[in-house]
Amino acid sequence: MPLLDRMLSESGIEREELDAVAVSAGPGSFTGLRIGVATGRGLAQGLAIPAVPVCTLAALAEAVPAPGALICPLLDARRSQVYTAIYQRESAAPLNLETVLEPAALNLSDLIKALQQGEISDKRVVFLGEGLQSYAEELQQALPGRALITPAPFRVCRAALVALCGRRLLQANPGASYLDLLPNYLRRPEAERLAAEKKERD
Repeated sequence: MPLLDRMLSESGIEREELDAVAVSAGPGSFTGLRIGVATGRGLAQGLAIPAVPVCTLAALAEAVPAPGALICPLLDARRSQVYTAIYQRESAAPLNLETVLEPAALNLSDLIKALQQGEISDKRVVFLGEGLQSYAEELQQALPGRALITPAPFRVCRAALVALCGRRLLQANPGASYLDLLPNYLRRPEAERLAAEKKERD
């Protein structure tokens, strides 16, 4: 909250001037998502303004402006999995992102198989996101000549791109309610998974 106050102060904007709230709603850290979504819901409810959840993977992919190559954001999901999706930018205006593979929690080997099959098997792939810290070398070996590994600035989800995605979502649904702003985990939180496993053992 202090960071939000500082941002508004430096921008010369009062809270009451905000038109809407866009939140990077996941996938990602479960605790981080809960905090971000709760904050966004609180602001939207208190100010009586719309709120939209933005897919973190889609916001990352927006950093690649040119059409042509596939765009594959990658977040480390632990347990030998990644949160990922595959996008491709339209070749004609307005150059929106098209979803080739829906967001999912996958083993890296399954993602590689998906990129080696069908119509996309010969296309270059732009990889971005913090998951590259762990998997960049493996991707380059599995997709020789096709894997384009982005540098560090492309490995974080930028607020400006979340805002861009949020604006488009609001154009499609201007009355979006804070009640519909929910985290998108893509898989069950660890505590729920462990509780279910314990119940099965018992």
